Amino acid sequence: MRLASLALATSLAALGLSMSTARAQDIGVASCDGFLKTYQACIIDKASGDAKAKAAGDFDKLKANFKAVAASAEGKAKLDQTCKETTEQMKKAAPTCAW
Repeated sequence: MRLASLALATSLAALGLSMSTARAQDIGVASCDGFLKTYQACIIDKASGDAKAKAAGDFDKLKANFKAVAASAEGKAKLDQTCKETTEQMKKAAPTCAW
């Protein structure tokens, strides 16, 4: 779990993002939507207690950041690559998930 959070933080830092913006709905970038769907199904839904609460909070912040970046065409292009790279990192960090 800790490695998964590190992978997310590293990818966000590459875009100059933090994990602190408002809740979002849809991203509109297929690679990010797929990543978030798997993250929720495999990381959040399978966690319990404090770990679940932390994962859910991080997820909401990450999704909001993705949404903000996806507001421009340039942002969407950068975000697409970031989500693809993060998915590859997560395949190693959480190999039991269907990334």
